Amino acid sequence: MDWLLKNADVYCPGGPRRADVLVRGGIIRRIAEAIPGGSGLEEVDLSGCVILPGLVDAHVHFREPGFTAKETIRTGSLAAAHGGFTTVCAMPNLSPVPDSAGHLALELEAIRRDAVIRVLPYGAITVGEMGKELADMGSMASFVAGFSDDGRGVQDEGMMRAAMIEAKRLGRVIAAHCEVNSLLRGGYVHEGRYAAAHVHKGICSESEWAQVARDVELARETGASYHACHISTKESVEIIRRAKAAGADVTCETGPHYLVFCEDDLQEDGRFKMNPPLRSAEDREALLAGIADGTIDMIATDHAPHAAGEKAKGLVGSAMGIVGIETAFPLLY
Repeated sequence: MDWLLKNADVYCPGGPRRADVLVRGGIIRRIAEAIPGGSGLEEVDLSGCVILPGLVDAHVHFREPGFTAKETIRTGSLAAAHGGFTTVCAMPNLSPVPDSAGHLALELEAIRRDAVIRVLPYGAITVGEMGKELADMGSMASFVAGFSDDGRGVQDEGMMRAAMIEAKRLGRVIAAHCEVNSLLRGGYVHEGRYAAAHVHKGICSESEWAQVARDVELARETGASYHACHISTKESVEIIRRAKAAGADVTCETGPHYLVFCEDDLQEDGRFKMNPPLRSAEDREALLAGIADGTIDMIATDHAPHAAGEKAKGLVGSAMGIVGIETAFPLLY
């Protein structure tokens, strides 16, 4: 069917403007004011609606292979399309972990078979995401957006240095989950006012920013392209701001939930449990400032679904993760 989309706010290279969009054969043929109708055209009045290029989400968890009770390539990509995303990058904390061409092939086949949008997988940095041995990065490089051990930080500095050297050789980015395990101390919410008032174990900000600081220095040393995932602290923002000013090839993202919520919004509800946790109001303001001045390059959802029962055990017992791919754009627009 051919469409004439009328009276929308259309985002064009020169900025948003009120216009009509003519679609024939599934391709946008014309964008202009007051395009006349014609035979065979289905006219839709989109007054008050927005038309924009397909969104890109650099950080999702589609759970396939291995955890399809939570999500699948099919359901995840449909949710992404509903949220306005036409390309996503899928993280490798799967089973099996895509740490070799053979393991990656299982995910690629599911994508080929079931995805309704463009899904670009990440390959793992280390075998099994265990941090002990580099994955077979060379065999995967042509098929992945980059390399990540998302879900856990690479603890060993020498291992991360070696990964960056190899990623640079292959022309791929390292996308790092920044977390120092020894500083977690069993925490599951931010180490702040809410944790103290409700006797919860807290996760300190240093557990994130200390590894961000280590990694940006390694990126400067190796010349690798480095991306810090889901930053949540004011210190991380400042470290990345300074690294960029010094010329390091460093980018970063934060999530919609860190921009909308903070620890003051916490409830005794597993839906508020994610990693990194919701931080302080001061951290939230620093993230917003980082977006405004370009320190933070993108907003990525870290869409991480679980089965309903896994999120129904309160802050203490629930799995970490929050969904967002259907709500990110309308929430933040």
